Amino acid sequence: MVQPKPKNMTRSQKEEKVQEFKEKIEDYPVVGILDMQSLPSRQLQQMKKEMKAFADIKMSRKSLMDIAIDQAEKEDIESLNENEAIQPAFIFSDKDPFQLFSLIKKNKTSAAAQGGEIAPRDIEVPEGDTGIGPGPMLGKLQQTGAQVQVDDGTIHVNKSSVMVEKGDTITRDDAEILNQLGLEPLEIGLDLDIAFSDGEIFTSEQLDIDEEQYRSDVESAAGLAFNLAVNAGVVNERTAGTIVGEAARKAKNLSISEGIPTEETIEEILAYASSSAKGLNSQIDLDSVDLDASEDSEEETEEESDEDSDESEEKEEE
Repeated sequence: MVQPKPKNMTRSQKEEKVQEFKEKIEDYPVVGILDMQSLPSRQLQQMKKEMKAFADIKMSRKSLMDIAIDQAEKEDIESLNENEAIQPAFIFSDKDPFQLFSLIKKNKTSAAAQGGEIAPRDIEVPEGDTGIGPGPMLGKLQQTGAQVQVDDGTIHVNKSSVMVEKGDTITRDDAEILNQLGLEPLEIGLDLDIAFSDGEIFTSEQLDIDEEQYRSDVESAAGLAFNLAVNAGVVNERTAGTIVGEAARKAKNLSISEGIPTEETIEEILAYASSSAKGLNSQIDLDSVDLDASEDSEEETEEESDEDSDESEEKEEE
């Protein structure tokens, strides 16, 4: 575990440390509190080097850090004292809190369990060939509830199963099994407990977002807003082109369907009329029409008309 350094400080050294922290708090736009609990010193030094490009990490006694926060001339900065870090350290950065959290998270590495740790997530025994020969491990895996069998001289897990649930303690026996399976369920890295930026406090729960899902949600919301603006006729620099284009398309379709010729639609109107004529022609079977019967019908109609005319004349003479 990382230990605060130096352990013994003179009054002058304490004052210098407080002043150093105070100046950094006032100079950097983002100030966070890291939790260094259970982080080996060697990994800490490596991470500090890797993160040097975007963050400055400083640690000392918690009491000195609290004094620096109280003395710093930055509005509402005292909210940083509300952190839950067990072994706190300052992190100063020009990155916004969400970028900072993401970068810190990406710098974490996996680690083997020794026993006594809290499972950060459900730890599963994966399905497949373990590569381990039959022996004591077969019984140990069965005790965890895993469905196993020996095949071709090695232990095979028939179906993935949860060995340690999230939040439970990893026992030494669990750790032994996980190590033999080559599983590293733990993460070693810095934990950003709380961050201060522009007068606001951000907790780790607020900062830990799914970037891909967040991006997808924003894109979906933008698309819905755009469609709503277009359908509602809200004209702005983003919707103007689409709204005008849609109006032009509707005007052109109306011109064609109603037969109102313009320079842009005359050819399509003629094509539409030709297509309609062909469609109508295909629905009429001229071969089934008896033209002779039609002529006889017309002659009979004419004779009936002549007879009616003669009768009318006779009545008038009477």
